[in-house]
Amino acid sequence: MSCPVIYTDLDGTLLDHDTYGLDRAGPVLQAILARGIPVIPVTSKTQAEVQLLCQDLEINGPFVVENGAAIWVPQTWGLSRPTGSATAAGYWCHVLGKSRGYIRGLLAGLAGEWSGRFHALSDMSVRQVCAVTGLDEFSARRAQARHYSEALLWLGSATDRIGFVQATAELGLQVVEGGRFLHVLAGGGKGTAMRWLHQKICRDLYADAISIAAGDANNDLELLEAADHALVVRSPVHEPPKPHNHPKLYISRLEGPAGWAEEIQHIIKVIDQERGHGRFLSERQHHYAAQSG
Repeated sequence: MSCPVIYTDLDGTLLDHDTYGLDRAGPVLQAILARGIPVIPVTSKTQAEVQLLCQDLEINGPFVVENGAAIWVPQTWGLSRPTGSATAAGYWCHVLGKSRGYIRGLLAGLAGEWSGRFHALSDMSVRQVCAVTGLDEFSARRAQARHYSEALLWLGSATDRIGFVQATAELGLQVVEGGRFLHVLAGGGKGTAMRWLHQKICRDLYADAISIAAGDANNDLELLEAADHALVVRSPVHEPPKPHNHPKLYISRLEGPAGWAEEIQHIIKVIDQERGHGRFLSERQHHYAAQSG
């Protein structure tokens, strides 16, 4: 059985960058879920944030947190639990990255050379987090509850940031740039997590599952490049990521949730047509015409 599976970034993509609201994506998301199409958040947010958000949005499936460092799956969703995975609150968790404590220990070794040029989210006061993110205090505390990554507010120059990324890479860490923070991981990644989860979905649920990925920032590049269909959602605050030679690439005409809603509907329609013909369309799906708008 074939089925589209949507892997979506949240802030700036499904949710508005400033208000964190669904806006025009709300009715489309409800219609997609009513069709039984899985919508899987793949985000820099924490498990505490995403689990609550999924309850509010009535998304009942897996989710990927901390930029792909860990995958949470409801125990009743139909995927077999891997050996060694932890369980909590009705979920099992497959971890791809090392602990935040391990990451902070390595970052401490860089504190002298890079003093004053970054501020860790976990070291901020709740009031500071609220000021930077626009979150309320309750949400800010959930955003700080990281287990497998560290989020850094970059205070230095763009040139310094390049040097910092190189320095962390020498320690075996990876840095991905989100809408507001630099995210430091020691394993995993959005694309790696999506591939692992999608292969498991194909084995356990849908033999011919079709992956759709949506994102708006450079930390979504790996996710977009790993999917069968890739949707770049326009952002009001930065240039869109540029997946390399993707065979089925879409770029939204509108920004944020409005762009997500418009293009996701189009992609599902394309997949419905492909399935109706019993094959994948071979032609390249370009939506670059909107890029100049």
